[in-house]
Amino acid sequence: MKHIIYILLTTMVLGLVSCSDWLDVSPKTSIPADKQFESESGFKDALTGIYLKLGTRELYAGDLTYGYLDELAGLYTNYPGYNTNTVFNQSIVFDYENQFLSKKNGIYADMYTIIANINNFLEYVDKNKDVLVTERFYETMKGEALGLRAFLHFDLLRLFGPVYKKNPASEAIPYRTAFNKDATPILSADEVVNAILKDLNEAEKLLKENDPCDFFTDHENEAYKDKNHFLVNREFRMNLYAVKAMLARVYCYKGDVESRKLAVEYAREVIGASKYFTLYKSQTAANYNSIRYAEQIFGITVNEFSNLLSDNGMDMESVNTEYHFMTSKENYELFYETEGAGNTDWRRLAVMFTVVNSSDGSGVVFSRKYNQKPLTVSYNYSGANAVPLIRLPEMYYIVAECATIPSESAEALNTIRFARGISYNDEILTDGYDNVDAASEENKQQTKRVNEIMKEYRKEYFAEGQLFYFLKVHDYSTYYGCGVEAMTDAHYQVTLPDNEYIFGNNSK
Repeated sequence: MKHIIYILLTTMVLGLVSCSDWLDVSPKTSIPADKQFESESGFKDALTGIYLKLGTRELYAGDLTYGYLDELAGLYTNYPGYNTNTVFNQSIVFDYENQFLSKKNGIYADMYTIIANINNFLEYVDKNKDVLVTERFYETMKGEALGLRAFLHFDLLRLFGPVYKKNPASEAIPYRTAFNKDATPILSADEVVNAILKDLNEAEKLLKENDPCDFFTDHENEAYKDKNHFLVNREFRMNLYAVKAMLARVYCYKGDVESRKLAVEYAREVIGASKYFTLYKSQTAANYNSIRYAEQIFGITVNEFSNLLSDNGMDMESVNTEYHFMTSKENYELFYETEGAGNTDWRRLAVMFTVVNSSDGSGVVFSRKYNQKPLTVSYNYSGANAVPLIRLPEMYYIVAECATIPSESAEALNTIRFARGISYNDEILTDGYDNVDAASEENKQQTKRVNEIMKEYRKEYFAEGQLFYFLKVHDYSTYYGCGVEAMTDAHYQVTLPDNEYIFGNNSK
C-alpha cells in the first residue's frame, strides 16, 4: 500500500505513520494493537485515515465519480484502459465479468476494506470512550463513522444491488457491522436499506446536539484560529447535514409513500440551512468555481489532485483523444440541450468544457470540472483538491422527485434551472407532468417529471458519478449514450465478485 501523504485542509498535524499502519490491516487478520486507540490523537488519526482512503482513483477520486460510474451512464464516447493500453467504447462497458472484472472487484474490495476499518473504529470508540475527553469528540466521531458506514453501503447497494423498485426482496450485498472474519450473509435490498437507515438515524441523534455546525468555517474569520481544528471544515466530514442529506437520498430511493414524504422533509431541512450552503446563481470570470464549492454538503480532499487526474485520463490541459475521457460533440449538445433551453445554461460553458471542433462540424468535448488552476489562485480557499460527494442541488431534485403536488415539484426543479442561467421563458410546466413523456426523443417510457429531473442530473452532475444511479432506480430502458439496444436488469446490476468471501463478507 502506498504511504499516506495527504494533508487535511485544517492545520492539524497527523500521525501519518500510525494511520497508514492501521489502514494496512486486512479484514481477515486479527484486530490491530490497542495502542492505536489509547489516546484521542490515535482516534483522530484513525478517523482521518478513513476519509483519506476514500480519495483514490479506484473510489471517489476516480471510478465512483468522473470515471466508471459516468462511463456506465453513457457520458463518454470513449475512455482509457490503463492496464491494456487500449481505448474502450461504450458497447463493452457492461462487461462486468471480463473486460471490467478487475475494476469491479477492486471497487468492491476497497469499499469493504474501508467499512472494516470503520467497524473497528466503532468498536473501539465505545470500548475506549473514556480517552475521548474533549467535549463533543465521542458523539461527533461516532456519528461520523456511522454515517460513513451507511454512505458506503448505500453506494454498494446502488451499484451491486438489483433495480430496487422492481426487486426490493432480491439479494443485494452484505451489511458489515463488525470487524471480524465471520461470514456475513448477503441481504436483500430492502434489508440493506433498513440497515442503512438504522445507522443514519443513530448518526443523526448523535450529531444533532453535538455536531459543531457553526464550524463550516470561513477561513478569513478571526475566530477561525481559536476553534478546535479537528472539528472545523465540516463540509469535509460526515456532518449533521450530510447525514440528513443521506436520509433524503435513501428515503427517495426507497420510494414508498411515507418514504417520499420523509425524503422531502429531510431535503427541505438541508435546503433551509442557508447559513452553511449557498446555491450558485451565476458563473463569471470573477466568481468561477466549477465544482460549486459553496454548495458542498459533504466531500473529500485529494492531495495533488491535478497529478492524479492527469494520470487517470482527465488531464485538464490535454485535448489528446487517446487515453482520455471524452464526449462526442453530438452527445454534449444533446445532454445540454444547446438547441433549446440550454443555450443560456452556464454549466456547459468553456470554463466547464473544452470543445474541439472538426472540419466536418463534428468534434469532441473534454470536461474541465476539476481544473485546479482557477481554484488555487483565490485569496480565500475555494475548493482546491476537493471532490464533492453531496451537493445542494440534489436536495432540490429529491423534492422535485418526491413531492406529491406537481407545482411543488416543478418549482424545485425550476429553482436550479433558473440559477444555472436557463431562461424563465423555458420554465418547466406541469401540463402532463406525471403522464408518459410522449414528446421525448430519448425515452418515451418515463413520465415528463422523471425525464426532466434526469436531464438535470446529467447537466449538473457531469463527472460526479450520480447519473447512473438515477437511471437505474428508474429502470431506464435507453438513454443517450447507453451503447446497447435496450438496458436490462443484467446491465444495471453489477455482479458480485466470485471471491467475495475472501474479504470476510460471505461464504457462498
